[in-house]
Amino acid sequence: MYQDLRQAKPQGFTLIELLVGLTLMALISVILFSGMRFGVRAWDTGGERIERVARVELVQNLLRRQLSQASLAPSGGGKPVAALVGQSDRVTFIAPPPKQGEGEDDFVFVLAKRDESQGSHLVLTWTFLRPPASTETGRNRELTTRLIENIASIEFAYYGAPDPNRPAQWWDNWAGGALPILVRLRLTFPKGDLRRWPDLIIRVVRASG
Repeated sequence: MYQDLRQAKPQGFTLIELLVGLTLMALISVILFSGMRFGVRAWDTGGERIERVARVELVQNLLRRQLSQASLAPSGGGKPVAALVGQSDRVTFIAPPPKQGEGEDDFVFVLAKRDESQGSHLVLTWTFLRPPASTETGRNRELTTRLIENIASIEFAYYGAPDPNRPAQWWDNWAGGALPILVRLRLTFPKGDLRRWPDLIIRVVRASG
């Protein structure tokens, strides 16, 4: 009986059992690490996608605010001049500064597609409307910022009547003395780019009609 109890006493792990256990632990570690890498990669991808969508939304809000405030600026004799000149690939307009506290003077904005060696971008350029005084510094500087990087094409259109002899409709170009009622911007991205740009249609507040 004493020998039976001694034989029933646990003898510990054999070498084979230890190797099997270590192998299983290594496999589990690899699976967990791969899952963690996949989760981090998915998180990064989702974060980049959200950032790109937010960027498009912010740019559209900026352009909606600025173009909606396009106005006619008086010349030296007080006669209004064309404050919005548009082509299919660019638009030049006069509007207040984009930020409060940047002065009361209006700016001349140019929104266009700029082709560079690293790709094409939607670029906004602005300068002060009135000629700078010789004692003022910085007023004659032209400032430029990239709004949307790596784009394929842009297309502007303008709705309204450039003069009383023409009907109100969509035009590819705008050079009339009046402001257009609507400005539309279509933008496309290169093939495979997951970003989307909904058609941006802006109502010009100071347009007649």
